[in-house]
Amino acid sequence: MTEQSLSPEITFLNFDDFCNLIAPLGAITSPSELHGLLCGKLSGGAELSEVRWLLDAVEFLDFTQAPDERVREALTNLYHTSLQQLRDGFGLKLMLPDDDTDLSQRTATLGQWCYGFLTGFGSAGNTKRELTEEAEDGLRDLAAISQIAVEDGDDSDEADYMEVSEYVRQIAASLFLEYGAQTNKASSDAIAAPISNQIH
Repeated sequence: MTEQSLSPEITFLNFDDFCNLIAPLGAITSPSELHGLLCGKLSGGAELSEVRWLLDAVEFLDFTQAPDERVREALTNLYHTSLQQLRDGFGLKLMLPDDDTDLSQRTATLGQWCYGFLTGFGSAGNTKRELTEEAEDGLRDLAAISQIAVEDGDDSDEADYMEVSEYVRQIAASLFLEYGAQTNKASSDAIAAPISNQIH
């Protein structure tokens, strides 16, 4: 991954590049599950600062080796990009493998993203949150999607995958607008100025 790809101006981190970055450190968690965790925390109304996210992410990834500056910068960019996308409304992009990846793998990682989101949403610590019936339905759907699997996909399965991916994205965005937007009203200046150098 180049220095340019880790700059604060990046629009999103590539799934494969992220895998290549964290795998040598012993991480066994999928980048999709990590991104789901982040979006779940933000959507659930967690008061998640950049520093808090870096600490949570490193604990979640359970590295066997200490992360270097490139990993910290990648995690920082993931935080700022995801928060900005959620705050923009429905601009969220899920961290999933490219379309040329085998459908069974893409389906599995979509399930991992949903599982991570549910974990993050449940651990957001928003005790004042009262879920609407629509929100509960959405969370139940994410729980069901987290269990999906496809062995040998055909064109209809491909179309279903795209439809389900879009549905997941809309659920996450809707939950953020309902429960996380007021908590995470970070200014554009804060989003544009990462402070990852505070983590050593």
